[in-house]
Formats: sequence, structure tokens, C-alpha cells
Amino acid sequence: MVYNTIMSKTIIIYYSFEGNTKFIADYLAQKLDADVLALKPAKEINTHGFMKYIWGGRQAVMKSKPTLKKYKFDINKYETIIIGSPVWAYTYSPPIHSFLSENVIEGKKVAFFCCHEGGKGKTLEAIEKLLGEDNEYLGAVDIKAPLTNEEFSFTLLDEWIETIK
Repeated sequence: MVYNTIMSKTIIIYYSFEGNTKFIADYLAQKLDADVLALKPAKEINTHGFMKYIWGGRQAVMKSKPTLKKYKFDINKYETIIIGSPVWAYTYSPPIHSFLSENVIEGKKVAFFCCHEGGKGKTLEAIEKLLGEDNEYLGAVDIKAPLTNEEFSFTLLDEWIETIK
């Protein structure tokens, strides 16, 4: 999904399981006039009941790389890449792992955000390590329960935006 018709120099790439990460990605896209790429697994895990935590956590711990639905992404169009993920088993989600395995990101400005209900664990450290030394790392932010804490989330994001601009 691309929000603006003029080529943006910033793109927000995210995976959202229950809507929290999408909520944040949409807000950032509006504030930064950025393009958006929503990643979708070819086969999504069941979103109901306790088993979603078991299957999702297992995938995250095992560093699974699920097949993603086809997407269009030309890295050469962007100077800044912002990646967003829910926290699964204290790390970033498997679809983000798939995307980063399929796309070499070098020589870019990169930032990361994650959404969680409990704790971020080592998510921010893990993604910074994965993004490598060939990029200018602008920083990261974690947002707890954004759909139930909208105003706090917006305040936190507005402050974060100022640090990554």
C-alpha cells in the first residue's frame, strides 16, 4: 500500500498481527509523508485463542522465515527505511525476519519500532544487530498497547519522530 503518489524518500515496512503495528505505521506514514509496505505471510497463523502465542512464539524462537505474499519493493527509491514489528517471544516477528533475509539493506538510514502488550525483551537489540553496520541506525522505539493507549502512543511517537528526522 502506498499512501502518496509522489515518490517518498522514506518507507515504513511493517508486519501487523492484530492491528497495533499497523496503527503505528499508519500514524508514522501520515506524519512523515512516507510510503508504506505491509508484509503478509502466505499462510497466517490462527489469530484466536491461546495457541496463537504458542505457534507465534515457536516461530520467533526458531527464527522461522515464513513465505511472504508477493510485494513490490525497490530499495533504490528510499533513503530512509523504518521497520515495524510486533514483539513475539521477546523478539521481532518472523515475517520481518523473512523480509530482511530477502532484501539486503545497505547504505540507508534505518529506524525500528515495535509494539507489545508486555515487554520488548531484546527486540531492539536484535533488530539493530540484524540491520548491520552498513546503515546509519537512527534509533528505535517500543510502544506498549498502542490501540488502548492512543494518546500516549502519539506523544511518544511525536517525540521519537523529532529524534529520527
